[in-house]
Amino acid sequence: MTALTRQRYRNWIRERTGTIYQNFIEDKHQNKRWRINQNHIRDTFIEEYNASPYIPTYMITRNYWYDEYDINRVKNDNKRLNMVIEDFLNPRGMNEYFICKDHFIERHKDKLVEKKTIKRKTKEDVYDYEFAMEIKPGGFHVHTLFSQIDDNVVIRPNSKIRKSLEKIYGFDEIPISLMQDEEGMNRIKTDLLEYAIRQRCDFIGNSKESIDIQVREEYAGYDGYKGWKGMVAYCTKNMYNVDNIDEVYDQVNSYILNF
Repeated sequence: MTALTRQRYRNWIRERTGTIYQNFIEDKHQNKRWRINQNHIRDTFIEEYNASPYIPTYMITRNYWYDEYDINRVKNDNKRLNMVIEDFLNPRGMNEYFICKDHFIERHKDKLVEKKTIKRKTKEDVYDYEFAMEIKPGGFHVHTLFSQIDDNVVIRPNSKIRKSLEKIYGFDEIPISLMQDEEGMNRIKTDLLEYAIRQRCDFIGNSKESIDIQVREEYAGYDGYKGWKGMVAYCTKNMYNVDNIDEVYDQVNSYILNF
């Protein structure tokens, strides 16, 4: 089957049955144009991942310890994160250790806050204030999808990783109990990711809420999409037209749509 024929079949399926990868869910919006567009956008990302060796394995959600409203600074921080991870896990730039990184930018919900304004100055030089409520737009946060980290990065660690392991676990060798199964290896890798990001990205706070790392094997799903496809669905939940793609997906610092 040629690529053109395969694409025609995909279009045929979409026109008649909707998304290819979503499990059946009760969805009152399923016939609305924005939902159809959203699921097609999700399928496009999923197909790009399927056609590559870089299936998403980790979803990293990071929150600023302050309110960040400048989209250009957010993108610069995405670039910084890419550099930190490459320098930490793949300093020699080896192809077999390459990690695909895709950044999806999202706003927190708007907040209703109390605004204080100076009304007048009294004879006693005391300011009189009046208070009003205003809507404060939400700052940005970012969801990043990472592909798998090669086991050899952990089994044969470079000097930076050895020093980090000593900081994390108290010694420069990995606990044997964590190397016996996939769950343990994922724990090591997520510990290393979190340590590197917290130590070398000053826009990440110290609180537990500042960073959250989820692994595809443990991710239940989202919006009818399971496993890593659910992570893709979550990251693209605000995408339902071309303009939304440009607002959410940091194409300059991401990879999967650029291969």
